[in-house]
Amino acid sequence: MADTIAQLEPSHVLIEGPVDFNGRLDELLLDHTLPIALFSHVRREHRSRVTWTPFTEWSPEWVALRSASKMGARPSFIDLPTWHPEFDDTSPPHGPAVSSMLARLAVDTEDALWESVIESRSTELTTDAMTDLLNEYFDAVRADDLTVSERERYMASWIRTVRDSPSRGAVVVVCGGLHRPAIMAELVRTSLSNSFTRPSVPTPDPELDVGSYLVPYSYERMSTVYPWWCESAWRDPVTVADTAIAAIVRNVRSHGHPASTVDFIGLRQQMYGLASLRGHAVPTRTDVLDAAASTLIDEALPTRLPWTTNADYARGQKHPVIELCLATLRGTRRGSLHPASPVPGLVHHVVNLLDAESLAFGTTIVLDLIDPAARTRSRILHQLRVLAVPGFERDSGPESGVDPVSVEQWTLVDSPGRIPALIEAAAQGHTLSNAAGVALDAALANCGSDIPAVTRILFDAILCGLDTQSRRTGRAAVSAIESAFELGDVGLLLRASLDLWRHDSLFGSRGSTALAAVVDSASARTTVLAGRLRASPAGADLSRIAAVAALSDAMRHAPEVLSADPSRELAATARGPGGAVDVRGAALGAIWDTTTSSDALSVVSSVRPEQLGDWLSGLFGVAREQFSDSESSDRVLDVVDDVVSSSTEHDFLLALPALRQAFEFFPPRERASIARRVGTAPAPGESELGGPELSVDDGRRLDARVDVALSRVGLQ
Repeated sequence: MADTIAQLEPSHVLIEGPVDFNGRLDELLLDHTLPIALFSHVRREHRSRVTWTPFTEWSPEWVALRSASKMGARPSFIDLPTWHPEFDDTSPPHGPAVSSMLARLAVDTEDALWESVIESRSTELTTDAMTDLLNEYFDAVRADDLTVSERERYMASWIRTVRDSPSRGAVVVVCGGLHRPAIMAELVRTSLSNSFTRPSVPTPDPELDVGSYLVPYSYERMSTVYPWWCESAWRDPVTVADTAIAAIVRNVRSHGHPASTVDFIGLRQQMYGLASLRGHAVPTRTDVLDAAASTLIDEALPTRLPWTTNADYARGQKHPVIELCLATLRGTRRGSLHPASPVPGLVHHVVNLLDAESLAFGTTIVLDLIDPAARTRSRILHQLRVLAVPGFERDSGPESGVDPVSVEQWTLVDSPGRIPALIEAAAQGHTLSNAAGVALDAALANCGSDIPAVTRILFDAILCGLDTQSRRTGRAAVSAIESAFELGDVGLLLRASLDLWRHDSLFGSRGSTALAAVVDSASARTTVLAGRLRASPAGADLSRIAAVAALSDAMRHAPEVLSADPSRELAATARGPGGAVDVRGAALGAIWDTTTSSDALSVVSSVRPEQLGDWLSGLFGVAREQFSDSESSDRVLDVVDDVVSSSTEHDFLLALPALRQAFEFFPPRERASIARRVGTAPAPGESELGGPELSVDDGRRLDARVDVALSRVGLQ
């Protein structure tokens, strides 16, 4: 690139890049430390799309910009703006031709194809010969698809206008090789331009929020798999392989893996042997990595080497030495912006907020949320947290709306990643609260019907103090609830939203209309799911019992927010003989206050003796207090007593674990009261169970005897 511009001394250098950034090219010419990236975003309401265009010292676009400036040529970006719908299509621009080339050259991936055809010959070709080879390569890649995209037509219109201008000198065009064949075809197809005015710059629709800023970038974030290798090869393609294997061995040794001098010598010999066998003038990345894998790893690997497959390596089982090899060739370089680089308003907004609230870096902040001023500071920190801005770490604090903790502790650290994160967060809003709200929306869109995730996001919205966002989160939660099928998960969301709606004073969500909608929807869904559960051999499920308990509390404490009374459906669930027995008991518990003694007796009488404990777990898990104080409880206890009394020892032992679990919902004093109700009155000096007064130790010994008896029949 540099040689071509120096040789041609062009009047114009046209570069694939967003045309709407042309008025700000001077920002790119500041004295930045590379890598940096041009970050662009487009947002419609609460949906965002972002793109990054990285620049490194070895990026052709960067070299072209710098060379054009040095030669006095006029650089211009000529591609559509990144907010354009054309960028929504992420499908690869090539197809069967690449597969055919891979097969003919017997290589595994497109990276290996590029290395074999181009990079392995970089030291033996002149600039002109390399140009011809690149043209031939990309013509072959696009051979089966020369459909000209809207982007390519737009770039061709710029090239045609400048090319046909009578006052122009030489023109250099810098674009991705995959675009070149289509642009050339478009230039041949179209006639000379009659107008020498430059093509118009597209403008976004008024409802779109668009923006572009430079951000510091890093080699770790680049989509290029091996940026350190690319930089080293650009500096010295002859010695890059030797430099790479030395760096790999140092990295492997520094992490405690064996790599002796003999290993290093063997690695070097293997690398050059592979390069010679494959016809490479200089070793390529694949030669280096293959040699490292065969020399430094003794055991068999469970998966293919990541550079030999297009499969997603991140999902597979990873080997630590392979990871170190890849990390070495990826590199750790981080860039920084010149201080004069513009930043979006969100960065200044956050700086002002932190300063106004005395939230200084290098400190530990303790906030008592009962204090309104502390609550304001907490909301700012939580908004930064949900935006994943580094440097704001919450050490402790309440985890739910009824957590009996009112104090938070935060550690604030001056992180170098803070400014880049805030620049990118500006894609989601121009103020901190707006940006945090959009981030929560995006999180909801990604979690779908994952109700536990929706529950966490709902609480995050409340922690952030985002009233408007809480309403949006509430609507999203309602939508997720409608497609949920796990009763326990819906119950968790119902409990969390109900508790926040009823009790929350720390975060200001008490009586929230958004939470009321969630309570209503979750209550309706809990009712439906409870009625759908069928009987199974499994025992009582505490999570679904808890869900019905949350529904019962909503009926008792928030009837005004329920659009329908679920009592009739719960009664049908309690009576249904084919339903899950623990849920049947829980459903009866939810309507216990309005259930007559005869109805309660009818339900319990329909439960099979071996399932009685599971049914009681559901009943007691929802209505323990109401059961203790009602007349119907005596008749239910009579049935339980009759079942137990008439059981054989074997049947009794089979039923005992579930019965023990059921009565553990009661504290010891209430259990004693139940024992008194089903037994005879104790004589003086006797326990309620009719024997000598029992001590705590006596009770433990009795429990131990029960455990031994259960173990004899395999139930312990």
